[in-house]
Amino acid sequence: MAVDSTYTCAPRAWTGCSPVTVLLFVTISPTVTLLPPIRPHRLPRGLTRWLSHRLHATAVLLSGAAHAVLIYAIFSLLHATPAVHVGSSAADIALFEPPQLPALLVIPQIEPTPAPTGLPLEAALIDEATTVPDAPQISAPLAGAKHAKVAPSPISKAPPVESSAPPAATDLPIGGGFEGRKTNARAQLVAEQGGSPQSEAAVERGLVWLVNHQYPDGGWRFNHHTAACDKRCRNAGTHESTTAATALALLPLLGAGHTPREGAHQAAVGRGLAYLHSRMIRTPHGGDLQEGTMYGQGLATIALCEAFALTGDPQLNAAAQESLDFIAWSQHLGGGWRYFPGQPGDMTVLGWQWMALKSGQMAGLSVPERTLLRAADFLDRVEAEGGASYGYQGPDNPALTPTAIGLLCRMYSGWRRTNPRLIRGVDLLADAGPSYDDMYFNYYATQVLHHAEAPGWDAWNERLRNHLIATQSSRDHEDGSWYFTDYHTAPGGRLCDTALALMILEVYYRHLPLYGYKSVEF
Repeated sequence: MAVDSTYTCAPRAWTGCSPVTVLLFVTISPTVTLLPPIRPHRLPRGLTRWLSHRLHATAVLLSGAAHAVLIYAIFSLLHATPAVHVGSSAADIALFEPPQLPALLVIPQIEPTPAPTGLPLEAALIDEATTVPDAPQISAPLAGAKHAKVAPSPISKAPPVESSAPPAATDLPIGGGFEGRKTNARAQLVAEQGGSPQSEAAVERGLVWLVNHQYPDGGWRFNHHTAACDKRCRNAGTHESTTAATALALLPLLGAGHTPREGAHQAAVGRGLAYLHSRMIRTPHGGDLQEGTMYGQGLATIALCEAFALTGDPQLNAAAQESLDFIAWSQHLGGGWRYFPGQPGDMTVLGWQWMALKSGQMAGLSVPERTLLRAADFLDRVEAEGGASYGYQGPDNPALTPTAIGLLCRMYSGWRRTNPRLIRGVDLLADAGPSYDDMYFNYYATQVLHHAEAPGWDAWNERLRNHLIATQSSRDHEDGSWYFTDYHTAPGGRLCDTALALMILEVYYRHLPLYGYKSVEF
């Protein structure tokens, strides 16, 4: 049948195609869609059918490709990760990313910096450098951890004292032991090293005051207002570390030869040591006795080491070794210690840790050599005038107290008594003279001059000894104690000043002359 109307082949080819396919087909294949009209009577029927099928197949292929492109575009839009640009708010980022969890607390370990060049010491700088910060006020933990049974480590006992006479002086630091605390040796050393009956009487009165202010639990507090005291003693301290307070009270008792087995105050000493033992928190790094400050750790460790050296008690052996281990672990890579483990060091905290380590050596306990070597590196970094004086955290502004601490540490590290740097430093302290109110400085400087047997020792000793005898309180319940208005020891109050004054008056026998008796190998 003849068909007069004209038509294109496209309408049949688009059957079932989407608008998107039609649009793409029209855009991409203009040569197909714009074919001239095909009249049936102009082409054979077979050719027309073949051409129609071919165009339909092309449309189907283009429809599939178009839908694939469309699906890929939609998938990309839905799953793309938005880029975070500078200036994006935290809220914008949180919409797409999970919140960042806070990192675990990590103790900073900073590689030591090269040792700075020391600066010349100037007298004006010594007097000005008195702004050393005190330890932070941090509450003590509620209770210490229970102890596990630890096998005692072997002890290398110091040789017994054959004679009460002080040994002949040498150039090497091979002395410093605890044997002078024995009754006979103590009396002889007092007579020959500069003590007096009056100074010994002052020591006994001071020890009685300490014992009278022991708390019922066996410990001491810088706030000394016990029930027995009833606030009759003024100038209570404010620092809350009970381990530091207990150790400071124990040290002069131990220094005078009182132990849990000997002396008139053996019960008080035994209870105090048991208190320290109960406050230790065992960690994978050793026994933690800080209670908020490394001052407490150092002081408590000295007390435990001295008590073990004097008694050989296996329980004290284990506790002393664990506390030494914690000190070694807490050291900063630069060699020092400060208020908290891992902090870059300062001289005042280092002084107590150093003496704890040395006390451990004298007791035959294990002290890592690298710990002492790092500590010596720290001294190198804070020294001035070639090692004759020392600063608080660096060589700038060297001061008297850090200088006294640094020189005592140098003595115990092996400096010969004839070392020119030591001689200059000792002369510096002797020229300055003892302080009338800074017992912290006096405590260290007195040991330096005594061990050095310096020419200025006699004058220093007489002046300070007589000053302490004269300023000891005889007022009511304060009888036997000391208190000086000095901000260095103000947080420790009357208890701290009393303990330091007692150890100064015990300098003649608390440690044997450092350059005169072999008690520990360096």
